[in-house]
Amino acid sequence: MSMGLPRAAVAIGLGLALCLIAAAFGAPPLYVPGVTFLISAAVGGIWVARSARGVRVARSIGGPAVQEDEPLRVSVRALRGRLPLPGAEVRAWPGAPATPLTRTREVILDDALRIARRGRHVVGPATVLISDPLGLWHRSVASPSAEVLVLPRLEPVRLLDVSGRDGMVAPTRGSSAELGASEVDSLRPHRSGTPASRIHWPTVARAGVLMERRLVADSDERPLIVVDPRAAVSSEALDTAVRAAASLCLHLAHQGGCAVLLGGDRAPTRIDPELFGFGALHARLALLEPAAGPPPLGPLSGANVVLWVSAAREAPAVLSQLRAGTRYYISPQPEAHWRVRFTVAGCSGQRVERAARSGREAA
Repeated sequence: MSMGLPRAAVAIGLGLALCLIAAAFGAPPLYVPGVTFLISAAVGGIWVARSARGVRVARSIGGPAVQEDEPLRVSVRALRGRLPLPGAEVRAWPGAPATPLTRTREVILDDALRIARRGRHVVGPATVLISDPLGLWHRSVASPSAEVLVLPRLEPVRLLDVSGRDGMVAPTRGSSAELGASEVDSLRPHRSGTPASRIHWPTVARAGVLMERRLVADSDERPLIVVDPRAAVSSEALDTAVRAAASLCLHLAHQGGCAVLLGGDRAPTRIDPELFGFGALHARLALLEPAAGPPPLGPLSGANVVLWVSAAREAPAVLSQLRAGTRYYISPQPEAHWRVRFTVAGCSGQRVERAARSGREAA
């Protein structure tokens, strides 16, 4: 609770000055405005101070987290005491529109706040500002501040030069990992193009459902999204890249699952079609900064599909050295010599292929 003094101090000073001039120069008419200023300041100050004692303000926020630019519900409840307020207005947060506090004892105000950028944000307190009719005194009563985590916005993936999940992230057929796989890990629904030798005929005979053996090496077929926060050309570019990574993760998870490797991680985070673990990953992406460091290269050695997300000025050299059969570079600044296969959240997805002789990347 705070109380303002500047205007009241001017009124008191002016009133005292007029009274002193009236006494010094024998000018009784000056006593009238001088005393009026003093009485107005005294009455206004007492009224504001006593009426503010009974004021209570509480605020609730829709949740601890919200996506960028999504409305965050804010509800404010203001309650005054028995003494009428000389004048008051309520703000749900600093800078929010002011709402006059009516003559009723309780006011409930509902509003929506939008925050444009990801990360942790402190929402300033809700306030009730009480002032006297002349505006000489004011006192504010505030609620506690609140911290909100703003998550990267999720946007759809737009396919331009690929068709569906298989066209987008299918690994090279006959990779060395799959050719050397022989241990059965589990069963899964039959996929078009799978060799007949991998069909599990006992299940077909028993249940009438076409199933295939899932080999241990098939775990490498899960697309791996690598988020590299280093050398971002700007904080806005990094925000764009992080939105693209979150949107890609959701898109691929719905189509069979994926894994995500952030800068500074030791191992990828696996996201299944039921989105188990996506909430925690989404929160980590909201706080990802260049200081997190580079993604480790160890988990990339067994990946068949790598989607490298970056906000740097150019693609990293390590991308051309990966053994993955399918590689994409996703960035808000696309490379001129690679074809754009899809777009997401302001970023372009470009498929990277090794050149046959020169070793230069082409698409």
